[in-house]
Amino acid sequence: MYIETPRLIIRDLEQGDKNQLFHIVWQKNVVRFMKDWSENSPEPESFRGYIDWHQTQKDSTDVYKNKRYAVALKESNLLIGMVGMGLEDTLNEVEMAYFMDEAYQGNGYATEALNGLFEWCMRVSELPYMILTIDCANEASCRVAQKAGFELFEKRTPIGHKQPNMVSESYYYYRRYRKK
Repeated sequence: MYIETPRLIIRDLEQGDKNQLFHIVWQKNVVRFMKDWSENSPEPESFRGYIDWHQTQKDSTDVYKNKRYAVALKESNLLIGMVGMGLEDTLNEVEMAYFMDEAYQGNGYATEALNGLFEWCMRVSELPYMILTIDCANEASCRVAQKAGFELFEKRTPIGHKQPNMVSESYYYYRRYRKK
């Protein structure tokens, strides 16, 4: 997969991304809000099999399969984050996900990456909408969602289970619909 936006390239993960990906997943807010990335990654080599699997999915347009893509600067191909999508099991809806290197936050890159992947997903699927679920404590991510055109639908508090990677008891549920 390859998407070009004004400043970014959204592409398949490559083995050369391992060290930078490792650096990003151990940053404070990624550990806090997406801890599964660091829990299972004690060293850069931990990503070898994960990246190998993604390489086997390069031509897939199945938006239901949980896939993650590199967000890289167009000018240097430096990995600065991740964006992806896939079926959210507890909600049975296709959810988008993202994180950005803290050195590149606040520059609109996450919004640009979300928009690029959303448009691609709409081109290759019949989905009427995609969702984001964001921990209520993650205010910065909520701002990104709104800038990317996602509408806040509701605040949810699961009963009897906790959403994966959530530090709060509740989360915000966002949707963005395909253009008609």
